[in-house]
Amino acid sequence: YGEHLGLGKVDFDTAMKIAYAFSGGIAATGNVCGALTGALMALGLKYGSDADPYKINVVSRKLLDDFASLNGTTICRELINHDLLTQEDMKKAFETGAFNNCGKYVEDVSKILDKLLDLDV
Repeated sequence: YGEHLGLGKVDFDTAMKIAYAFSGGIAATGNVCGALTGALMALGLKYGSDADPYKINVVSRKLLDDFASLNGTTICRELINHDLLTQEDMKKAFETGAFNNCGKYVEDVSKILDKLLDLDV
């Protein structure tokens, strides 16, 4: 999305490094899903400097609301049914396949984001 939104071309490895701390609901705290955080950054690139200062909030809330409608929550620990605060918690999450649905969450976010980036609100 960065190149499309004027950020310039960012190679895959660099993009992954930038977003790495988003995993596990921001630094494995189980808070807002990292895929949503990345999408909020993309929305900021498009709408953050708009003349209407409320537009970014309206569009961002739409992203969060649509994701929650699809998945029941925006909170990582609720999406994966695990806390991730300790190494033991993280190990249990991996062992039980807690992250198996993360690809679906990324896909859901991408579909919503695609619509919002083309939306004229």
